Amino acid sequence: MNIATDNGKKSLGFMYIARRSCGKVSAACWDDAMSKKDTAKCVAGYIKRGDSVERVERFEGDPQPEWICRPGCQCDDIAK
Repeated sequence: MNIATDNGKKSLGFMYIARRSCGKVSAACWDDAMSKKDTAKCVAGYIKRGDSVERVERFEGDPQPEWICRPGCQCDDIAK
């Protein structure tokens, strides 16, 4: 893929990102055309456990999203 964009960064492709209610990322998987069934299974699992899912394009040099919350997060209260 690796297509250069207007800002000069190369596209790495698209990812599905699962977020907890606090907004932090709990899981992610690449949107891989060669693994459509596996990707669909992953996304369905994220939704089943109550996460919101978004599809985002990732670029070379992008910062990592803020991953899973820590003990004491509001997600702990929701899960109980």
